[in-house]
Amino acid sequence: MGLATEEEIQILQCVQKHNAEVRQAVLDAQLSLEGLATQEAVPPPAHLKAAIWSKIQAEEASSSKEESIASAPASSGNTTAFIPATPQVTTGGAKQNIFRTLAMAASLLLLVSIAGLAYLVREQNSMKTQLAAVQQKQQYTALAYNQLQRKWDMSSNPEMKTVMLKGVEKHPGMKAMVYVDNKTKQTYLSLENLPKAPENMQYQLWAIVDGKPVDAGMYDQQSGDMVQKMYVIEHAQAFAITLEHAGGSPTPTMENMYVMGEI
Repeated sequence: MGLATEEEIQILQCVQKHNAEVRQAVLDAQLSLEGLATQEAVPPPAHLKAAIWSKIQAEEASSSKEESIASAPASSGNTTAFIPATPQVTTGGAKQNIFRTLAMAASLLLLVSIAGLAYLVREQNSMKTQLAAVQQKQQYTALAYNQLQRKWDMSSNPEMKTVMLKGVEKHPGMKAMVYVDNKTKQTYLSLENLPKAPENMQYQLWAIVDGKPVDAGMYDQQSGDMVQKMYVIEHAQAFAITLEHAGGSPTPTMENMYVMGEI
């Protein structure tokens, strides 16, 4: 309609391209504008036809008179030429003003609708993000509860032996827990407050059997399981944890030992 700049038209086209709701709103507004223009159409004034017909008759009469004067002999006296009055014909200016007003109102309504839709889309996306955060928090809380429940079940099970591993001299305050099934000798490990292993490093559990260290498994901090199943160890006398390169070591690196505890 010529009421929007080229930049505004490009922005609206871009919004329509990426948002089906806005595209539908624009279509609805166009249909509403067409219907409104049809309903508000102004018929031509009743006197317009009569004025146009009078003008035609006057022009025909004037033409006939001019031909008569041209064919008649010239007179010696002064004559006064008769010039017929030309009737004024009203134009469609009022109709154009009405259409311009309707177009401006429709454009304003369209812009308001687009702004409202954009706001609703932003609010909806924000609510989705908040809902996802709440759901993630609930999942984390449920997972943490299940982990604690599993530890409680192990520590309170009379068929399980709980071994507390305490921090060595270089790492005071550190603690880990080992759970051993008295029947199957299956071991489980919880790191408790040990810090996260550096990149490409892992904590390795060792069982002391007959005074010698035996590999009891690697702890995977990426799995998300607080209590992890390790190896079956027979006749273990104590347990210790060292920090080794990812994948483990055949022998413990003694200077990287964090905790140790006897059964």
